[in-house]
Amino acid sequence: MPRLAGIHRLFVACHPPADAAAAMLAHAAALPLPEGRWTPPAQVHLTLHFIGDVAERDLDAVIESVERSASGIPACRLDTDRLISLPERGPARLLAAAPSGDTPASLFEIRRRLVRRLAKSPRNDDDQHFTPHLTLLRFAAPTPTPRVDTPMPPIPWRVGRVSLMRSVLRPGGASHAEIAGFALG
Repeated sequence: MPRLAGIHRLFVACHPPADAAAAMLAHAAALPLPEGRWTPPAQVHLTLHFIGDVAERDLDAVIESVERSASGIPACRLDTDRLISLPERGPARLLAAAPSGDTPASLFEIRRRLVRRLAKSPRNDDDQHFTPHLTLLRFAAPTPTPRVDTPMPPIPWRVGRVSLMRSVLRPGGASHAEIAGFALG
């Protein structure tokens, strides 16, 4: 779908280190899975908030909102230790790495702040609908099988930065570029 000039498709994410992303992808590749498009290691990320289309004239305000949302939040550790298919109900569309234990409160606080500042419908975008995950594989077609929820050896990583990202949709998959990044802690 062609993009209008001056419009950016934006989201806020945190990225694992390259070795952690590679380990997640390797564990996923060992599973018997249907055909799909693998996420390039450099694009593996945990989306904190999908913003959507933003006009160029509003970009500075969005950058400021993301910076303020990350302000004063400490860095944290996330242990990614299971592979899941999503969504949880209906045909699976993707395979992701996820934490099986408690997600650090700091990530939920950043998300809460982002939703309050940037969501178009904040009541429909609360924490009850937030499943922290890192997409590893998008299935070629939605499939009822396999439903995946399997442990993998823990892959701990430090979440020390959040990034405002631009996504450009292409026939071979989306490409992402960082617009701005903000250190935690």
